[in-house]
Amino acid sequence: ERLIEGIEEEGLSLARLYILGLSRDYIRRLVRAGYGDVENLKKASEEELVKLVRLLPGRLIKGIQRRMDEERVIQEVKKQKLIVEAKNCEPEPAILSSPLKTTNTTSTSHNLQPVSASSLPKTENPNSNLNTKNQKLKIVLEISQHRPDRIIFMGKEFKVTTIGFSLLYLLAEHREKVVSYEEILKDLWKGEKDAIYTRINYHICKIRKDISKIMDKKEDNTKKIENIFKAIPGRGLMLNIKEEELEIN
Repeated sequence: ERLIEGIEEEGLSLARLYILGLSRDYIRRLVRAGYGDVENLKKASEEELVKLVRLLPGRLIKGIQRRMDEERVIQEVKKQKLIVEAKNCEPEPAILSSPLKTTNTTSTSHNLQPVSASSLPKTENPNSNLNTKNQKLKIVLEISQHRPDRIIFMGKEFKVTTIGFSLLYLLAEHREKVVSYEEILKDLWKGEKDAIYTRINYHICKIRKDISKIMDKKEDNTKKIENIFKAIPGRGLMLNIKEEELEIN
């Protein structure tokens, strides 16, 4: 909050990004160059950002670019979520039931012939055939160290980045337990000084977005995808999937 206190209104949105190394002086330089608003930075091309080398250190520019990429993904996820919610709010067409046909139950009952139990067709126990299928249907998330390039969610495969896989695997190892943000940062970005919470949030949003792409749009999977991760304020993050719904090897 100290950073925000020394910033004029025009540069407040930049200060609230909390980019490592983006000091008051650098924010003032960005404001003077016409980049005092986050939206202007998002719209800036690669060439335009390169020109900022005269104003800012190269490492800081890379940090800004990375943060803008994260913001774009987050905005896209929010946009897709609103679209799905809007579709879910549309009223379903009323289904008219067909008129009931009246029958003479008295005359029909007199014509019924007794049937012996031995003449009934033999049927297999459906439970015996569905046991394996039901067990497979229970699996929500499948993760394999032998395939770090992909994850299987509800029977459908989707590609993941190295960091995305590592994040899911770490949380899966501590399933239904909270993993602190500090532990995640240390495990996934060892030795990187500019590793901050927003980088975790970026990969969470990307995973949700990638899963949304491969899921059937006709199904109401929004909540299922949204609830994969559960953020615990002040503590950390957990994989919100039950042990019997998770397959990890």
